[in-house]
Amino acid sequence: MIAVTAGLASLTSGANAAGPADGASRPESPSVTPARSCNFGAFVAETDPAGLNVREAPSTAAKVLGKLPPTFVEPTMNYGVRVEVEITGVREGWFLIRNARDNADLTGRPARPMYSGRGWVSGSKLTVKSQADAGRARPAPAAAVHLRVGDGETFDGDSFIEAGRLSDCQGEWAQVEFTDQRFPAQERAALKVEPAARAGLPLGRFRVWVGRLCGIQETSCS
Repeated sequence: MIAVTAGLASLTSGANAAGPADGASRPESPSVTPARSCNFGAFVAETDPAGLNVREAPSTAAKVLGKLPPTFVEPTMNYGVRVEVEITGVREGWFLIRNARDNADLTGRPARPMYSGRGWVSGSKLTVKSQADAGRARPAPAAAVHLRVGDGETFDGDSFIEAGRLSDCQGEWAQVEFTDQRFPAQERAALKVEPAARAGLPLGRFRVWVGRLCGIQETSCS
C-alpha cells in the first residue's frame, strides 16, 4: 500500500474510466515479440482518472486493447492500492503485461473492471517492490554495486516504490530508474549512488538493477 494525497482520483472515477468494455474476454493479442523475456510482478503507477492504455504493440501509435484503472484511493484512510500486473517481456522501454487485477484484500471493495489480457504498457507507468539491499550495474548478484541506502537498508519501502519506474528487465531482474526529487528529503540524503548509475541520464535521475522482486503490496513479502 502507498500513502497518497488528496489529488489522486477516487475509486468511483477510476472505475468509470476503465469501463465495462475493458474486460478480460477481448480476443486481441499483442503482435510484437519481446526483445527479452521477464518474469515478475509489478504495479501500475497511474493517477489519471482516465486510466492507463494497454496497447497491441510497444508504441503510442499502436491500437488500444483496453485500460487499467488508476491507483485506488480510500479517502477516509489516505492510502492507495495500485493495480497489480505480471511482467513477461520488454522491448525498448515498453513492457508486455498480463493478468492485471485489483487487490480486493487491500481495497476492501469488489474488483474494478479492467483489461486483463496480454498487452504493452510504457515502463514510465510501472513500478516494482524489491527486497534487495543493493542496486547493481548489471542483472547479476555479483555485479558492481551502484546503490545502497543507509546501513544496508532494503528497497521495499513506499518511497522506493514511488520514486522508481521500470526501464528494462531480464528474467527475474528489473532495471529501475529513480528520480531524486520523488524521495522524501531525509531518505534522499541517505542514498549512496555511484556516478556510473547517473551516466547519460537527465540531472537528478539514476538507474540500477534490482532482484528479489516482490509482487504483493503488503508491508512485508516474507
